[in-house]
Amino acid sequence: MSSHHKFNSSDRRALLVFNLMEQVHQFELITIGLKILLGFIGTLTLGIGGVGLMNIMLVSVAQRTREIGVEKALGAAKGHIILQFLAEALTITFMRGALGVLLAYTVSLTIGRLTLYSAIAKHAEAGDVRLMIHPGTLLVATIILGVVGLISGMVPAIRASRLDPIEALRYE
Repeated sequence: MSSHHKFNSSDRRALLVFNLMEQVHQFELITIGLKILLGFIGTLTLGIGGVGLMNIMLVSVAQRTREIGVEKALGAAKGHIILQFLAEALTITFMRGALGVLLAYTVSLTIGRLTLYSAIAKHAEAGDVRLMIHPGTLLVATIILGVVGLISGMVPAIRASRLDPIEALRYE
């Protein structure tokens, strides 16, 4: 090739050999970085939602102080009251989680049906955006959601179980 195109065969800059594997590796690094960033943002969002759930449950404990006092006066153990409030917190958590998953699938199917690049170029369906939710991601998000719901519900449940029955019955 060097004799045909009249350049020195020992000159490494004479021909440019384009290696796509370097770009593939850079794309993989960018993809991993985006996954870590989005995972962090998702975990942070679930944590903030947990703070909101804890506030809701603390208000629920404050509003139901008299009810808790009656339960304790009738002989309810601390474990029963903890279980009652923890079950309520986890029910709220998983109902909201199910709505979030439903919304995520709705958005991914809606965005996936938009014709972006194929509307401009003929036979270019491969260039369109396809959003897919990986089952592993859904499993990790569900586990994190369960832990956040458990922690967020535990504080109000313990506070409710430690109420003095006499003081709780006096509460208005």
